[in-house]
Amino acid sequence: MPLVLVQGLRGGVGTTSVVANLAIGLAQAGLPVTVLDMAARSTMALHFGLEPTDRLPALDTAQSNDLVVHGVTLRDAYTIADRGDLTYGLAAGEINFAEDMLMIADVGSADMSLFEQLRPYAALYILVLAPSGECLVGLPEALDAAGPNTRFVLNKADDTRKLARHAAVFVRELLGDKLLATIRSDEAVAESAAMIHPLVRHAPVSAALHDINTLGELVAGMVPLAHAASAVAHEPPRRTSQAA
Repeated sequence: MPLVLVQGLRGGVGTTSVVANLAIGLAQAGLPVTVLDMAARSTMALHFGLEPTDRLPALDTAQSNDLVVHGVTLRDAYTIADRGDLTYGLAAGEINFAEDMLMIADVGSADMSLFEQLRPYAALYILVLAPSGECLVGLPEALDAAGPNTRFVLNKADDTRKLARHAAVFVRELLGDKLLATIRSDEAVAESAAMIHPLVRHAPVSAALHDINTLGELVAGMVPLAHAASAVAHEPPRRTSQAA
């Protein structure tokens, strides 16, 4: 079913933490969710409470080897893309997004080649930015290039800091209804990753988590899954890892 592409306007804006916690929230709401990790040097595992050395099953691995953490199926999609098999798989129809599964792909900010391969298949493209000078400089160009299914998310918003506060006002005025959500800056996000704990366990009342869950409600409404409830009810048993 739907593919949601998530990419940072610049590196360091917190895209991976947004993807991980968005996926966990959607899974807790009852949707079948798979995260496609497409980063060369990924930190995705940390946000699910896995060790940095834990390797995610490759995208072309059999479903019987699925790794499900907090209701989210985790897949390494970078390896297949790096060896050139993603292009072939998409063209041949061997890799498709026709399952009753919401796919959320975390694409590196600099990996435009991979992004261009996947964009035709995406139901929604989310561009994450932060209230920084680097993002503000690139935002008008990104808005000009935005397609009809492109939306923006402002991450690390902080009304206690002058630059961040004024940047947020500028972003809201410039983007209008293309700004899907604003996620507040929250130290608990960095703390949870450093402790190798999912944010939902480390700080379940986190302000950032609340904002990401609100984002999840919007995403679910924009790319609804057909028969999602029955897909969850009849999901076959899988190898599941639950982090402490």
